[in-house]
Amino acid sequence: MKLDSTDLKILTLLQENARISFSSIASKVHLSTTAVTRRIELMQERGIIRGFRTLIAPQAGGKTVHGFMIGGVYTVMLHDFYRYIRTVTEVVRCETIISGGKEVILEFYCDDFDALLKFYNSDIRKYLDSMTVYLVTDTPYKDVSVPLSSNGW
Repeated sequence: MKLDSTDLKILTLLQENARISFSSIASKVHLSTTAVTRRIELMQERGIIRGFRTLIAPQAGGKTVHGFMIGGVYTVMLHDFYRYIRTVTEVVRCETIISGGKEVILEFYCDDFDALLKFYNSDIRKYLDSMTVYLVTDTPYKDVSVPLSSNGW
């Protein structure tokens, strides 16, 4: 689907506030509510809009420790590691680096430092040959939006 400047404006408005009404979007992009609704439905059908979600401060859910773990996956197969890591509730994202070896970056949230130590000393050690933990502290909450331009679409 080729996106035009109106589609990009709609996407920008939705990234700023996913709860914005379609009628409000329509007035900002100078289209009817029906036209905006159809454009959004098409972008959903084509996978451009993958969903709408509510961003919650981790502390509200009792998660006071946030960080990243970088680990080497050298002695086990990656598919075995991936199968295991899907079961680890603390991990919210896993990225893989393959450059001379296999390393992963895991983003995690833990309730507190005791939970972090339990996670660090868990079965994850059977899968990671090396581990480095980076804690994210005192970082102001920031919504991350995808920068949009007509060049990328």
